[in-house]
Amino acid sequence: MISGHKYRPVVTVLKVKKGVPTVIRVSGREYVLRTPDQFNMQPKPRRGERNVQ
Repeated sequence: MISGHKYRPVVTVLKVKKGVPTVIRVSGREYVLRTPDQFNMQPKPRRGERNVQ
């Protein structure tokens, strides 16, 4: 590929949920749509402990 050249990558939709593509493949790599609340980074409470605030 030479600098300045343009091309159109082939995008394949692998999974659709509620009309929104959630998994796509571009140039052999898979990309996943992640919603802001999908991965909650708060630690789980340990066994026997309660999360009191």
